[in-house]
Amino acid sequence: MPHERNTMLAQENIGSLIVKLAAPAIVGLVVQAIYNLVDTIFIGRGLGEDSVLGIAGISVAFPVQMLMLAIALGVGVGGASIISRSLGRGKQQIAEKTVGNMATMVTVASLLFTVAGLAFMEELLALFGASAEVMPYAADYTYYILLGTVFFTFSAAMNNSIRAEGNTSFAMLIMVISSVANILLDPLFIFEFGMGVKGASIATVISQIIGTIMVFYYYASGKATVPFSLTTLRPDMSIVNESTYIGMSEFLFNVVESGLFLIFNQSLLYYGSDVAIAVFGIIIKVFMLTLMPVIGIKQGIQPIFGFNYGANQMQRVRRTISLSTYLATGLSLIFAIVVFIIPEQIIGVFSNDPVLIEMGVPAIKICYIMMPFIGAQIVATALLQSLGKSKESLFVTLSRQVIFLPPLLIILPMFFGLTGIWLSLPVSDFLAFVVAVIFLQRESKKLEV
Repeated sequence: MPHERNTMLAQENIGSLIVKLAAPAIVGLVVQAIYNLVDTIFIGRGLGEDSVLGIAGISVAFPVQMLMLAIALGVGVGGASIISRSLGRGKQQIAEKTVGNMATMVTVASLLFTVAGLAFMEELLALFGASAEVMPYAADYTYYILLGTVFFTFSAAMNNSIRAEGNTSFAMLIMVISSVANILLDPLFIFEFGMGVKGASIATVISQIIGTIMVFYYYASGKATVPFSLTTLRPDMSIVNESTYIGMSEFLFNVVESGLFLIFNQSLLYYGSDVAIAVFGIIIKVFMLTLMPVIGIKQGIQPIFGFNYGANQMQRVRRTISLSTYLATGLSLIFAIVVFIIPEQIIGVFSNDPVLIEMGVPAIKICYIMMPFIGAQIVATALLQSLGKSKESLFVTLSRQVIFLPPLLIILPMFFGLTGIWLSLPVSDFLAFVVAVIFLQRESKKLEV
């Protein structure tokens, strides 16, 4: 089985290989995004007159989850890059050590985050824009989410290690089963047990525990190309440092993304209201759903990039760049068109509140104007991470979040009010697209042999 996967990465047609590796990731990520949507929909439909406050509460809690995701992906992406390149070079022992080190790193980091998060939860939520009316809902949701941090981060990080060895099908299965469990548990806890927002967060944590159990099963069952051993848990500083170095762009991306929510929510309160925060929360959940197929392509192409770069098969790397860019851009365009055709129906799924719908329809259309340009950014980041080029990956990743979006988010509302907040997103997307194209062209030329 290990030999077959390596042969597949080295010899199979690039087009069919992208589909084979990306399709399971896309399915898993889409299902995962759907459960986030369903979470919000159940809250919006289950709280009656308080639906807007409930949705706003979940929206305010979302940046905390982004910080958890930063830990998971910072460890997961960095470790996955080492694993795929090591397998390409035939260095099995390094790949095995990396799996154990990933488990240690993500567990320690998530436990520290849990302690800090619980200690400063209300202060953190207030910083992220929770008004006095929204705070009870945000706190109820965040408390249990923080208790489940180690399960969420562990399963998400180790999912990357499973995908790095080419077993995208089982990685998908973990995401699908845990997500379906969450979807089924949500109505039980929210409606049957009458727990409201608190029930939604408990359902989420239980689903994350299921995902963690599946990761343990994968390594215990002997299915892994790169087996897990207790002896590899001891930190190897060369692996820890390289993994941290490579994963830093993904870590900082999510940390900065969380910080941007702070600016967004505070600006939305200043130029709008709790309703504006609820609208933003809905747009983000819908955006994540439509972005997941593109992220799935990224996860599918990373082992192709890493393995073939490690094996010095540069022509296959260049072919992967070309095909994945076209595919990611095409999917993004389709999703943008759908949003422009049925914006009112999309917003209306979450709540019947007329004020929320009136504000949400033009906002979501503005935010999706530049969606087709996101594909190239994601392919560029995947390439640079897979090649171990952390600085370049960091620059491409943070160009939108640090260089372009914050100043636009401050300046545009001064001239256009609440509309300026929505406009800051597509403008920064286009500028980041230009940066990504420059790096893609430069790296493609370096790969010519």
